[in-house]
Amino acid sequence: MTLLPPTPAQQKRIDKELPSDPEMRKQDIRALREWLSKQSHLPNHIDDNKLERFLFNCKNNIERCKLILEKYYTVRTSLPEFFDTRDPLSQDIRDSFNIVDYFVLPSLTEEGHRVITFRLRDTDVEKFSFQALVKRILMILDTRLMEEFCLSNIMIIDLEGFSMAHYTKFMPTQSIVRRAMLAIQDSMPFRLSSIYFLHAQSFITSLINVFYPFLKEKLTQKCHFFNGGAEELYVYLNKDILPNEWGGKAGTFQELNGT
Repeated sequence: MTLLPPTPAQQKRIDKELPSDPEMRKQDIRALREWLSKQSHLPNHIDDNKLERFLFNCKNNIERCKLILEKYYTVRTSLPEFFDTRDPLSQDIRDSFNIVDYFVLPSLTEEGHRVITFRLRDTDVEKFSFQALVKRILMILDTRLMEEFCLSNIMIIDLEGFSMAHYTKFMPTQSIVRRAMLAIQDSMPFRLSSIYFLHAQSFITSLINVFYPFLKEKLTQKCHFFNGGAEELYVYLNKDILPNEWGGKAGTFQELNGT
């Protein structure tokens, strides 16, 4: 799925939020390169475009950028279950596409945020692989890091179809959940402005609580829970950017998921 670039109005909003001085950006990249040259365990062949995206997503904060670069590369060896055999055509990844819809919507919000959607396609808990899903998410995030700028991200998690059986399956896997959060939350240079949970009936709270202990406090404050479906989002988002099945015009779930 092709991600549409910012409109002039969206770009103006992004530039206002994170103004960029081209000369200062060059100085910052030189400073990062000098730092990288002294880190024998990190690659020093990272291209300028990638470093620029790291800087942008770290709000032009060099010290934070160094910290994220450190984590970004070290987790690739410390968490092999998510980074070994990264083949998008492997059977586990192909199965993941058939079981879970995880995709980025083509259009930015009016404020310049990118919207990511997660929902079950197949509710059979025996087919669900958390490890394959995390590998897939990390591959998508790496691709986005090479291709786009956005001000921040909004996550929509549709819990329809999740059951206590999913909760039971997740309970023994808190170790892998913790490691997944380290790979996604702590080592990727992406900002998250909101997380919207749809169909968050009371029993779903138990499932969410598996992940909550591993979320940063600042992130938990950005979570919003709704008992209803996509119509709950219309107050927060222009519904035209949403999938067709949610009243929008972005395309069908199947088209957006790439299946």
